[in-house]
Amino acid sequence: MKTRISAIVCLLCVMGSPLFASAEAELPTMPSGTYEPYMSFFAGVAMPFSRDATFQDGSGASRGASDVINDVDYQMKHSWGGSAGIWFPTRDKLAGFDLGVELTGYVWYPDVACCRDYFNNDPATNQGTTTEIAGVYVGPNFLIRYPVGISEAYPNGRWHPYIGGGVGAHQLAMKPGGARGQSIFNAVTDQRDTTIGFQAVGGIKAHLFKYVAAFAEAKYLYAHHRGLSSDRFAQSAGGNIFFDPNTFVVNPYSSTVDTILVHAGLSIHFNWEPPDSGKEE
Repeated sequence: MKTRISAIVCLLCVMGSPLFASAEAELPTMPSGTYEPYMSFFAGVAMPFSRDATFQDGSGASRGASDVINDVDYQMKHSWGGSAGIWFPTRDKLAGFDLGVELTGYVWYPDVACCRDYFNNDPATNQGTTTEIAGVYVGPNFLIRYPVGISEAYPNGRWHPYIGGGVGAHQLAMKPGGARGQSIFNAVTDQRDTTIGFQAVGGIKAHLFKYVAAFAEAKYLYAHHRGLSSDRFAQSAGGNIFFDPNTFVVNPYSSTVDTILVHAGLSIHFNWEPPDSGKEE
């Protein structure tokens, strides 16, 4: 995990360093009254860290298991989402930098694969199941970028390294026991928990055409959940939930969930000049 993260950071630095060097002598040309709305779509992978799970119901005492499971193995899986925002090219007032704000949202899937002892498996019976988890983050990012390759014509910057961060809502939806107990009369219901999520982002964007750009970025997401759940001893059976309410079993736990997400995608930009912007009377 640490090797992958280091490689990503080094790649972004190598890509961005020559661009910064070539832009040192370039001056801003876009008027400060010109706004740049955009929308983007992206996909990639999420690489969660392995964190502890603290069970809150004391269910492990009768089985000789600790209520703290060390290093839950959250899985690396795909991720996708989109964002919409606006840049304010005020670089003539901010030493060459632009400010921006966006609303971003994405999903990712930190499943816990079968069979993690005392998390989704009872070692006495070896009847473990995968715990299916879907994560959703929605929130604003406040951004700053440095335009490189500035010209008189839009987009006034062919390359844009950027960084930012924000606070939003993070939700995990869990299916403890995976497909266990699922039948035509017994659907596995998601258990959901929502909390505050903190995010940092950094990346680089390059205009392919006048209004179309490609980008690659890395995000770090942090959230602490207190209402998560798992079928700790794989007790969910294949009965009918209408006649057997005990057919679906969950064991609540809390856990810190943080991950590195690497996304790449395309964005559509617009050159919006409000009436009379940048014009002298």
